[in-house]
Amino acid sequence: MKRAPQDDGDEALEPSAVEGDLEPPPQDPEYRRRRTPVRVRRQRTAGWWHAWRRGWKPALAGTALLALLGGLYALVFQSQWFVLESSDQITLRGVVHTDPAAILGVFSSDLGRNVFFIPLSARRRAVNAIPWVADSAVLRLWPARLQVIVQERTPIALARRGEQLELIDAAGVLLPVPPGGKFDFAVLNGLTGLDGPDANRPEARRQRAQQLKLYTALRADLDRDGAHRSRDFSEIDVSDPSDLQAQVAAPGGGTVLIHFGDQNFGARYQLFLSQIAAWRQKYPAMVSVDLHFDGEAIVNPGTPPPPPAAAAPGKPPAGNATHPPAPVKRLKPAARGAHPSAALWSAAAATECG
Repeated sequence: MKRAPQDDGDEALEPSAVEGDLEPPPQDPEYRRRRTPVRVRRQRTAGWWHAWRRGWKPALAGTALLALLGGLYALVFQSQWFVLESSDQITLRGVVHTDPAAILGVFSSDLGRNVFFIPLSARRRAVNAIPWVADSAVLRLWPARLQVIVQERTPIALARRGEQLELIDAAGVLLPVPPGGKFDFAVLNGLTGLDGPDANRPEARRQRAQQLKLYTALRADLDRDGAHRSRDFSEIDVSDPSDLQAQVAAPGGGTVLIHFGDQNFGARYQLFLSQIAAWRQKYPAMVSVDLHFDGEAIVNPGTPPPPPAAAAPGKPPAGNATHPPAPVKRLKPAARGAHPSAALWSAAAATECG
């Protein structure tokens, strides 16, 4: 907007100058014409010929795919190539003491069946139920074979079960002695849960596993540094959790019962080995020794045999006498594993046993 020149005071703007500077508003035409005309597409009537020409390729591909899948299904699931016809098609690995017939018997119901329809998880659980099997894996092999990989249990002792002996592992599982098997283990007495036909029931196994902890600790202490001194014991009683008792061969013949307690087995057995010769010399009829207290021992000397009586002149020797033997007087022990005349040995008084 332009202002008119001013002289002395402000003057009003000229109307002509104001109107000339303003642009007139645009006037809309009566109608607007599109620069490009709209193309009108007429709908054709689609016939079967045109539809076939457009969809024959996808239909043919779908039909070929269905035929291929049907052929593969018939080949894999209905062909005789994948049928388990005999137990010769089952391979066993890791089997040493387990009866192979027991494992193959698990798959007896699968003979004549397609290997792809055999439930491997159920067969694995059945194989793991065999006493000698700790864990297993069942695999399919091409085209119609099975492979069973077995991890066997490791026996640690012989368990006395009535008049029979069975192997036992650290988890308390009883294992049948395999035919021809040779095992050099101590015999364990006092194990619980051995009655009844199902001695490997879970509750009985847990109880025996607790009892076996003392025995495994004894073996670990005595077999340290490759000494293997646990082989000196013929029988071990684990019935008392606070006192593990073991029968050991003594110098000069016979056996001695050792009360180990529940700890320090290695040090206590070393004490026994260092003093047993002196004890047997002083107490020839020694029966047992209590090593509950470190550095001390309570020796049960037993009852020595009576000396032979001297024969009187003119009489036959005592060995030829026809008199009945005198009755043996049974003595009641004063303490566990101790004789009424038991001798107390201590490291401070070692000269007593020398």
